[in-house]
Amino acid sequence: MKVFTKSLKVFGVAAAFAGSTFAFTAPALAQSSLSEILRKVESNSRELAAEDAQRLAQFRRDTASQRTEMESAQAALAQANRRANSLSSQFDTNKSQIETLGAQLSAEAGEFGQLVGEFNGAVGDVLPDIENSLASFEYTGRMDGLAEVAQSIALPSREELDRLPNAILKEMIAQSEVKSFVGEVKGAGPDGETQELEMTRIGVFTIATNDGTRFVEFRDNAADGVPYLAVLKKQPTGRFRSQMASLISADEGTTVTVPFDPQKGALFAIEGEKPSLGERINQGGIVGYVILTLLVIGSIFALFKIVTLFLMGGAMRGSAKTKQAGDGNPLARVFETYETNKNADLETLELKLDEQILRESPKIERFNDIVKVLAAVAPLLGLLGTVIGMIITFTAITNFGAGDPKLMAGGISTALMTTVLGLVAAIPLLLLHAVSASMARGNQQVLDEQAAGLVALRAERESGGAA
Repeated sequence: MKVFTKSLKVFGVAAAFAGSTFAFTAPALAQSSLSEILRKVESNSRELAAEDAQRLAQFRRDTASQRTEMESAQAALAQANRRANSLSSQFDTNKSQIETLGAQLSAEAGEFGQLVGEFNGAVGDVLPDIENSLASFEYTGRMDGLAEVAQSIALPSREELDRLPNAILKEMIAQSEVKSFVGEVKGAGPDGETQELEMTRIGVFTIATNDGTRFVEFRDNAADGVPYLAVLKKQPTGRFRSQMASLISADEGTTVTVPFDPQKGALFAIEGEKPSLGERINQGGIVGYVILTLLVIGSIFALFKIVTLFLMGGAMRGSAKTKQAGDGNPLARVFETYETNKNADLETLELKLDEQILRESPKIERFNDIVKVLAAVAPLLGLLGTVIGMIITFTAITNFGAGDPKLMAGGISTALMTTVLGLVAAIPLLLLHAVSASMARGNQQVLDEQAAGLVALRAERESGGAA
């Protein structure tokens, strides 16, 4: 920009000079003399020369500084190359020395080297089992250093070799122990947080908390592979928990039957996931509730009828002994009919007694047909629920495919549970109907026998009077 400005100055001076030559013929219009123009040209020339000299000096200083930096960088590169050559030579020397020492180690180790190889193989086989053992939560740190020793290229010491048999012996002892210890359990807190609780361990298979007798499951952390203990989300039935509670509170030397899970809580988790009776009934849906309603109604009718027939039979047996007429039971009313028509002829008396028996029969048979119909309808409703469940299952297969069995589990559960509930309702109702029908036939038979006896007695009297 400075050069351009100075050029403009020179151009301006030259223009002014040229203008003055043209204006020489017109003295009245000239603004300055030739001497003034010359002084301006000389002054501008001196300024330009000074600036050029200054730029040239700055350029020379920059050139010297760059030359110094270049020399310094070249010296550093040369030093780095010398160091690289030195390290490469040292690396080759160390590599050769390692190979020499390795060969010397193999020669001097002899059978001990074979022992170390067996040791490393044993560590590889035993380490996963001990790390995944329930006893490791009580005996913490028993496998510390074993993996490092197995992976080390140096020969282990006697103390390092003794770590493996000691860990194996502790594992063998732990398998026969029933002990209580304190450890961290995930999900044990009121809000599902981790807590330190006292637990009872049965060998290396079963663990339950002493507080509340909650079974604990062994789990592997998928993120870092570190195992941990967690309370089962759904505990197994009370029978297992009560047995475990008996063990926890038992005195030393007492023999107690306890639950046993060789899969470290996995089987207890499966047992806890089994649906309860209420959950099973809910799987039947609306049809299942209708079947249970029919079961309740039919049972009420059947039990009421059985009790009624039992009391009626007792009263009729009493009337059969006393021959007392009245209206307290069907047989007493038959006797009352006999007393009322005892002076009638034999045929009329027989017809009157048959009429009274026919009048009493509906009362004896009442509600039996209802129970029988409900017993027949219950399995039909179960079949209906089965069809509905299969429709649900096939709909799930159509929409989502058959890859995930859980999608079909709801429909299958509905189908099976309604069938089960239909049979559960039909079987007791059929039994109750058989009992009530049998009792009704017995009471009916008593009426027929007593009426036939009365007619026979009357016929005998008439035949005796005629004789």
